[in-house]
Amino acid sequence: MATSFGCRRFFARLIREDSGQDLVEYALLTAVVGLAGAVAAPYVGNAVSLVYGSWVDSADNIWASPDPAGS
Repeated sequence: MATSFGCRRFFARLIREDSGQDLVEYALLTAVVGLAGAVAAPYVGNAVSLVYGSWVDSADNIWASPDPAGS
């Protein structure tokens, strides 16, 4: 019987007090941002790779190697 009363008081205090609320909110926000970053990372990596590859191809096409001397 005493254990039931102690548990009830503990949960009532847990609901009533909000001393750790900010910490929990920041932890949840950090988890959401981290999850979004983990989901977006492969897509961003592929996009950066495609853009960098097109820049390299453009730079290769701009420069023409000179003819060797004596040809």
